Amino acid sequence: MFSKRQKEILLYLISSNHPVTAAWISKELNVSDRTIRNDLKYIQIKSAPMGLNLELIRGKGYDIKITDKDLFNQNFNDLTNDKLSHSTIDFSEQDNRVIYLLSRFLLENRYIKLVTIEEEMFVSKSTIQNDLKEVRKILEKYNLNLVNRPHYGLYIEGDEFMKRTCLSNYLYKREENFNQSHEDFPLFDKKEYKKIKEVIIEKVNKYKIEISDISLENLAIHLIIACKRIEEGFLIDNLSVYLQKDYPFEEIVAHEIVKEIEDITGLLFPDSEINYVITHLVGTKLLPKESLSEYSKLDEVGSIVSCILNKLQKELNWDFNHDVEFIQALTLHIRPAMNRLRYKMNIRNPLLNEIKVNYPAAFEGALIASKCINNFLNLEVGEHEVAFIALHIGVALERMKNKNNKIKKVIIVCASGVGSAKLLYYRLINLFENKLQIVNTISYYKLAEADLSSIDFIISTVPIKEDIGIPVYVVNTFLDDKDLNRIRNLLSSSEQQREAHTYLEPSRVFVKKELTTKESVIHFLSSKLVKQGLVPDDYVSLVLEREALAPTSFGNLVAIPHPTLPVTTETFWTICTLKRPIRWNDKQMVQLICLLNIKEGNNVDLENMYKKLGSLIENKEIVQRILAKDSVEEIMQLLN
Repeated sequence: MFSKRQKEILLYLISSNHPVTAAWISKELNVSDRTIRNDLKYIQIKSAPMGLNLELIRGKGYDIKITDKDLFNQNFNDLTNDKLSHSTIDFSEQDNRVIYLLSRFLLENRYIKLVTIEEEMFVSKSTIQNDLKEVRKILEKYNLNLVNRPHYGLYIEGDEFMKRTCLSNYLYKREENFNQSHEDFPLFDKKEYKKIKEVIIEKVNKYKIEISDISLENLAIHLIIACKRIEEGFLIDNLSVYLQKDYPFEEIVAHEIVKEIEDITGLLFPDSEINYVITHLVGTKLLPKESLSEYSKLDEVGSIVSCILNKLQKELNWDFNHDVEFIQALTLHIRPAMNRLRYKMNIRNPLLNEIKVNYPAAFEGALIASKCINNFLNLEVGEHEVAFIALHIGVALERMKNKNNKIKKVIIVCASGVGSAKLLYYRLINLFENKLQIVNTISYYKLAEADLSSIDFIISTVPIKEDIGIPVYVVNTFLDDKDLNRIRNLLSSSEQQREAHTYLEPSRVFVKKELTTKESVIHFLSSKLVKQGLVPDDYVSLVLEREALAPTSFGNLVAIPHPTLPVTTETFWTICTLKRPIRWNDKQMVQLICLLNIKEGNNVDLENMYKKLGSLIENKEIVQRILAKDSVEEIMQLLN
C-alpha cells in the first residue's frame, strides 16, 4: 500500500511529539519538498483505513493522530515488516535490491542467469549491473568472488565459512533496518528455528552458563544457516585453520547441541561442521561464572583489560582500577568479542543508536577502549561491539558518580519558630535524604555563634545580609516548586549548572555556510580554531581520526564531531549551520554541526556536559529555530 519512503514518513510522524513541516522531512530523507508533499497527500488519503488521521496545521506542519488503536495495531506490523521475497519487497530501493541479490546468490547451489534476476525484480539490466558492483564490494570483504560464466550465469565462489558469515551479517542488517524477526524470515522454517533455540536454552540451563538474549539469537541464526547449507549439500571445509587453540568446554556443548539438532532435522553434521559450531560458541558468552578468573590468567584477555584501564585513566581520567565489578564484566565480554572479530562473525546490538545518543561519554570511552583490542588483533572493532563495551563503561561511570557525590552539609536558619523549622527540616530530609545532611536548625540571631567550617551552604527562610563566607539560599518555609528546583540544581554538579552560553563565544559561531561535505566542514572549523590559538596544528587530523571510528551524526540533522583526545584547556563548543543539509554518513543528513572540545584532565563529569548539549540538539524545535537564524547574535540569543 505504501512505498518504503512513505512508510518512513509515516513512522517518522508517528514517533514525533510535535507537528513536522514537509521541508524538515525532505531534509531528513534527502529528497525534494515536492516529493514529500506528494507522498503526504497520498498518506492522507490512505491513512484512515489504518486508524490514523494526518492533518496539516497551518504554520506548524503535519501532525498525525491515532484515531482507532485496535485498527492501527492490526496494521502496524504490515507497516514495519518487509519480507525478503520478490512479491513484496520494494525494488525501487537499491539497498533492498542489493540484499536480495546477496541472498539469492549466497543461498543458491547453481549458476543464476541475469535474465532470471531481471524477471524476478522487474528492473532493467543496467540497474542490476550497477547493483552487482555493490554486491561485489561487499563480497570482497569476505574474500568471495561473484563470477560470470558465459551461457551459465552468475555464481559466488569462495570459502563456505565466509559465505555463511556474509549471509548472516546481511540478514542481521536487514533485521536492523526493517525491525523484522528472524522467525518471520521466509527462508527459515519457523518451527525448526524455535526448536534450535529451545536446544540452546536447555544446554544453557544444564551447564549454568551465561548468555544474553542477543547472543542466543545470534547463535540460533548461525545454526539454522548451517542446517540449510548442509541440507543443500554445502559443507564447511576443515576448520582447524580457524581455531587458535582447543576449547574443551565449548566442544562438549557443541557435541550435545549438534546431537539434538541432528535428531530434529535428520541431518548429519560431520566433524568440520561441529568445529563450525565450536567456532560460534567461542564467540558467545557461553562461560560458567566460576571460570572467569581462571581463563583470564591463561589468555590475552588480562593484558587487554589492563590496556583498557590504563587508556581510560590516561586519556579521560577515569580510574576504574579498583572497580572489581567493571573488570570482571569487561573480562567476561572481551574474550568472546575477540573471537567474533577473529572469525568475522556478526553480532548486532539493537541498542546501538540509543547508547550513542543517551550515553555519549561512555561511547567515547568505549571507542578508546576498543583501540586495545584493535592493536592486539590488528582488526577493526565495529560500532556494535563498541556499544556493548559502552554499556559496561556506563555502569562503571554511574558507580563512580555515586561514590563521588558527597553529601552536602547544611544548616537551616528559620525565624518563624520551632514548629515551622521542624516542618522545613523533615520536608528537606524526605526529599533529599541521600544528598543532604542537616547539621543543625538555628535561629537567625544564633548564626554568628555557629561553627560554619564544615558547612557547604545555608538554607534560610529569612534574608541574610552579612557576608558569612558560604552560600546562602533563601526559601519559603513551605518549599514551593521554585525553591525545590533551586535546591535540586544546587545539589547537581557545578558543570551541570552551566548554561549553554558558557560553552560558546560569538567568535566560535558560524552561520549558513556554503559547505558541501563532512570533510570540508571539519577542515573549515578546525582552521578557525587553529587561527584563534585554541587547538594544536594537527587538530584536524584528530577530528577526522575520530570520525573514521564511528560517525558522529545523531539524527535530527545534527552532528557532534570532536577529536580523539582532549587537547584544549577548556570545554567549549563551536557551532556551524549550513545553507543546505549534507550527507554525513550513509544514512543521515546534517545541517547543524557542533564541534565539541573537552577540557584536558578532569573528565569525570563529562556526562553532564553531554546532557546539556543533548537537551539542545535532541529538541527538533530548537534545531529548527537555530537553522532559521541568519546571524551569530540571533543564535547566541536563542541559546542563552
